[in-house]
Amino acid sequence: MLGDLWTFLKRHKRRLFWFTALSGGTYLLWRYAGWKIAEWRQLEEEECLSNAKRQHHFDCNQRNCNTTVLSLLPKLRETIRQRIDCEKIIHEIKTRPENKIDLWSELKIMSFTRTVVTVYSTTLLAAFVRVQLNILGGYMYIDSCLSEGEQVPTTVNAPQDVQHDYLGKVQYLMNDGLGELMTTVTEAVENVLGGVALQDFLTLQDMEECISKLRGQIEVLSSDNSVLLPGNQIHSLGRYMLGPEGVNGEQSVCKLASSQESLQNLMVETRDVLESNDFRLVLNDCLDTAFSRLLDNLAHFFRPPATHDDDGHATYNPCKTMLALAKITPMMNGQMFVLCSDAPNQFVQELLLFPRMKDFAANIYESFSQVQATGGHP
Repeated sequence: MLGDLWTFLKRHKRRLFWFTALSGGTYLLWRYAGWKIAEWRQLEEEECLSNAKRQHHFDCNQRNCNTTVLSLLPKLRETIRQRIDCEKIIHEIKTRPENKIDLWSELKIMSFTRTVVTVYSTTLLAAFVRVQLNILGGYMYIDSCLSEGEQVPTTVNAPQDVQHDYLGKVQYLMNDGLGELMTTVTEAVENVLGGVALQDFLTLQDMEECISKLRGQIEVLSSDNSVLLPGNQIHSLGRYMLGPEGVNGEQSVCKLASSQESLQNLMVETRDVLESNDFRLVLNDCLDTAFSRLLDNLAHFFRPPATHDDDGHATYNPCKTMLALAKITPMMNGQMFVLCSDAPNQFVQELLLFPRMKDFAANIYESFSQVQATGGHP
């Protein structure tokens, strides 16, 4: 029996060898494929979890941005009200002084200035805070990954003291930048409306043309009052959000401590974003929407008595209504309390939910929440 088995093995040893090799190879290949599939599934699950975590962090960051902007509105409104005190002029007019006409002319300039400043400052505040929190949010996401043991190479961290100092940079826009903006807007209003008499009648279209002229003078000048070329990528309003380089913590890195270096890096990144062509385009779209809403608010005051068409339906055509500038002035004066009111604020809410701004914020967050394997900067 054993002899026959041995004879069989010797006779078919080549075939048995290849059969054994093929069977073993097939088994090893099957085990390897199973291991690779399990590894692929694990990587897929980790990537899904990572994306879900990043998306959740991003959504929370956007809500924090909206809350931050709304919380800053009362201070912004009060600062504008104090620096452009139209109520003081109105109180003097009510006393019927001899220079009543001069006071009305002054109120005209101040009312338009205050409303235009409100539109610009509110839009700049929403855009600047959005940029700030998405840059910071990206770095905070990386820090959270590091704290959980994920190996993400980075040279920039955002500890609590750096976050506090960085977010405090918005105070430049709320103070010095706002003052410079008021000066620029006042000069533009005097140039455009200084020669328009209070008794002159204006239509809603005339108001639109006035605002267009104001924007043309305010938005085409650089920090040294030279006219910017149409293709210039740096938005002229950027100087009101951040001061000149070197005054916002942007110093030589070699002379800075670790926390100061992190703050300096954040400021450099922020300035790069604010000086980008994408930001210029997004800010222009936001301003177009903001001034369009201002005109929508004014259109209610230009609404004439209803007329009826052949079918008996009431129709309105505010473009045909004419109002004296003396009547338009109080309307413009009150717009600050509408555009910069506390929550719920439909005007600010529309700016915060503006699609192009949301897409731009997502791109910023995506860029700063991941780093390349070869370096520390996103």
